[in-house]
Amino acid sequence: MEPGRKPLSLLDLCIRSAVDNLRTLNSVDIVPDELLKRILPHCTLEQLRHIESCTHADLTDVTDVLWKRFFQREFGEENMNLAIKRMKENGVRYKWKKLFEARTEKQKQVEARMSAGLKNKYQAANAAKQSKQIKVCTKIPPNSKRSFWGGSGSSSLANSSYKSPILKKARMEVDSRAKMQAAIQRNTVARSSQPARLTFPSEQTSRTTTIHRPNSTITITKPVGPNRPIQKQNTRPKF
Repeated sequence: MEPGRKPLSLLDLCIRSAVDNLRTLNSVDIVPDELLKRILPHCTLEQLRHIESCTHADLTDVTDVLWKRFFQREFGEENMNLAIKRMKENGVRYKWKKLFEARTEKQKQVEARMSAGLKNKYQAANAAKQSKQIKVCTKIPPNSKRSFWGGSGSSSLANSSYKSPILKKARMEVDSRAKMQAAIQRNTVARSSQPARLTFPSEQTSRTTTIHRPNSTITITKPVGPNRPIQKQNTRPKF
């Protein structure tokens, strides 16, 4: 202890101990108001609320001024003065604890409405964004599909007007390749559609050649099949 400083009394030591252990303080029914006025001002909002909920006695005479201070700290001096003015105009007096709780509940409702409004706006914006994305993905532009064999699919290239000679040349090459590919495809389909036929020796036809001379006519008949004799027929001259 410093020289010249009076030692703390037992009462002061008890008050200091209570202030240091406010977080563990519960009921104060047996504590006189004079001591509570020195102890409770050191409480936080949650500590004061907890002590009052655990105490059966009415602590308004001690805590009303404390709740007024919390009201001013949380909602501003302007709202505190407005509450005092309304109580004077109506000729009523409310506990600052009740005013604090009513103001807190009102503020929660306002915040809940604002949160719901923001949530609805976000959902609407998200739905509109998704609908735009779906429309872009599902929309098929006209004449955008090209035919592999040069059909109507190249109309988007043929119908468009090009002023550049390079683009015109490219268009002509594309059309020419498409037409050539289409012709090859048609020939391939036509050949594949004709049935194959086997020709037997008995069904083979012959080829006849006629040679005219001044005094006679010679007719030569030659079969198409292999190893067939050549028949020679002389025709007498006609007089």
